[in-house]
Parts: sequence; structure tokens; C-alpha cells
Amino acid sequence: MAAPSFDMTVSGSAARIAGGIEFVVAVVCGAIVANLYFAQPVVGEIGAALGLSPQRAGLIVTLTQLGYCCGLLLLVPLGDILENRRLALSVLAIGFIAAVIMAVTKSHIVFLLASIGLGIGSVSVQILLPYAAALADPQRQGVVVGRVMAGILTGIMLSRPVSALIAGAFGWRSVFGLAAVACVLAGVTIWRRMPLRNPDNRTSYAGILRSLFSAAITNRLLQRRAAYQFLMFYSYTLLWTALPLLLFGPTYGMNHLQVSLIALAGASGAAMSPVAGKIADRGLIIPGTTVALAAGVVAWVIVAFVASGGTSGVIVLTLGAIVLDGAVPVSLVMSQRELFAAHPEQRARLNGLFMAVFFVGGALGASIGVWAFETQGWLGVTVAGATGPAAALTLHLISTARRSTTIVGGTSK
Repeated sequence: MAAPSFDMTVSGSAARIAGGIEFVVAVVCGAIVANLYFAQPVVGEIGAALGLSPQRAGLIVTLTQLGYCCGLLLLVPLGDILENRRLALSVLAIGFIAAVIMAVTKSHIVFLLASIGLGIGSVSVQILLPYAAALADPQRQGVVVGRVMAGILTGIMLSRPVSALIAGAFGWRSVFGLAAVACVLAGVTIWRRMPLRNPDNRTSYAGILRSLFSAAITNRLLQRRAAYQFLMFYSYTLLWTALPLLLFGPTYGMNHLQVSLIALAGASGAAMSPVAGKIADRGLIIPGTTVALAAGVVAWVIVAFVASGGTSGVIVLTLGAIVLDGAVPVSLVMSQRELFAAHPEQRARLNGLFMAVFFVGGALGASIGVWAFETQGWLGVTVAGATGPAAALTLHLISTARRSTTIVGGTSK
């Protein structure tokens, strides 16, 4: 069957195509990005099987994230100059090969190296996101970004409980078999359902990389939005790193299934992404961002009262998790909608840089979450976690006030 194609110069055609494939892109992205997190619940089992100490077993997660960050900076920007579908498939092939190796190897060195490859292969989702935005009618760009981001965040949120359940039933190697199957199904779907897109940009790869450095230094919108999302994803990963420690501990004494159910409940927050997209398309990005960042603070106020345990603690904790899991995608969609609209010719490279900062925040949150819980208890976790959205909200309010002053001053002149 021939692969579909279309002419990017016809805006109406692009809009109709986006309306038909945005759900497909969302599902594909969710399936791919889950590969980043499949290893986290089974790190201990992998380490024991491959002869890794508990300390070195943690490298599995670290190296996967490192591969992802390298891919964001070195491969995703190619989406501005290379045909998008072929690029996404090529990157995804790296993830498939890595997943197969991880499923069968008995060497811890080979496994760790393959972890980097799995991270690199997973950046295909960040090629597909600006690709979908480029296909969209400008008036629907927020909706399209929101729906695709809902798929990505759902994949992230469901990956850990799915991994734990699969590993419990079939063993940890089956988790990476599942990752390989996900890559194959995603690749077939991309090839059969998604149209070609050849960017008009003729910049060289070296020029793309130079522009990344320039954007990081001079693009105030990118700096501001990346800072918000760094702080919000820091807060999100801090919660979901520390929370299992509390739930598995003596206060709650939960098992893997019970913790997975709470994670599934929290994942419902991803449903806010399409709503955020509609709000952004109506020109309400600034107030939408304010509400999202404030909700992040409120979420931590809610979960501050769960350390005592009991049924009421579970209910309050789940509520707080849903609020935070909803606040993060809303602020993220607002940021990406504003970036994509402001710099349409640089969507891929700015998205790569933006998401690299985003995931660095997540890595920091994971590290601090364990430290805060082990040394300061749940109160320390709450204070450390609330710092993220509180700082983001403060920066946003200051920036909004300054821009309002500038506009008023300019008008008065």
C-alpha cells in the first residue's frame, strides 16, 4: 500500500489531514514514550539478574534519560530540515533494536549501552509533536498539540503500572519485549497513516545546532517557558518518586497493584491537555498558565496532609495527584502552543531544546524526591515539591506584570 502524502503549501488540506490523524499521532506517541519508563519499576530485578549492584542498577534509568536528552538536542532539530515521517521512523528503529537487545542480553554492559539507545529511539515522539502542529490549521494548533500531548502524558503515566503488572506476570524481560512490539506497531502506523512533510527550511545541520545555542541565549519566550516546565516536571517526578516510598512503607503498607491503581487514577489528569489546547486557541494562554501553575501549588497543599495514612489519606493523596497531574499538561500545552505559534519555522529545534530542559527538571526531581523522603520525611517532600510550581508561578506573575507595564508604557507614548 502506498504511503499517503500531501502538499504543505495548501493550508486547507493540511488542516483536514491534521483533523484525521491527530488521534493516531497521540496513540503512537503514548506507546513510544512509555519505553522511557518501563525499566523503572523493575530496576531491582534487572540488577539482580545481570549482576549489577543496587547503586549501579540505577544507571539503567539514568542512561535511558541521558540518551533521550542527547536525542532531543541532536536528532529532534533535524525535523526542521528533513522529511518528518522518514526521520521519525529512522529514530524509532534505534529504539526497536535497543529494546530487543535489552530483552535478550545477559551482559550488564550491553544492557546499559542499549539503555542509551532506547532513550534515543524514544525521541521520535518529539519529532511527531511539532510535525502534527505543522499540519494543523493555525486556529486549531492548540487543540492538536493538546491531544497529542495527552497521548504522550498518558503513556508516561501508565508506563510504570503497566511495567509492574507485566513483569509480575511474565518476568522483567517481557517488559522490553513489549517495548519492541510497541516500536514495531508505532512504526507501521506512522508509515501507513501519516502523510509526508518536507520542510521548506534549507538550513544546514551545523546551522541548526548553532541556532540552538543562539536560541538558548537570546530567545526570552523559550527561556521563560522552559523555566516553567523545568520547575513543573521537577515537581511532578519528585512526587511520583517519593510517593511509592510512602505507600510501600509502614504507614500505608500497600502492594504493587494498589500503588498502580493510584497511579492510574492520577493519570486521569492527562485528560486536561485537550481542554488546555482549546483554551490556548482562544487566546487565553496567559491566564491559563496562571491557573495551571497555581493548581500545582494547591496540589502540594493537598498532599501535605496524607502522612498519617488511613482511607482518608488515600483519598486526599489521590485527589492531590490528579490535580498535579492535570496542572503539568495544562502548563505544558500552553507553553508549546505559544512557542510553536511564535516560531513556526523553528518548531522542531525549539521543541528539542525545550523538552531537554523539561526532562532535566524531571531528573532533578527524581533525585531530590528520594533524598527528601529518606532524610526529611513526607514534610520534606512536600516542601521540596511545592517549591517547583511556587517558583514557576512567581516567575510567571513577575513576567506578566513587566510585559503589561511595557505595553502600557509603549501605548502612552
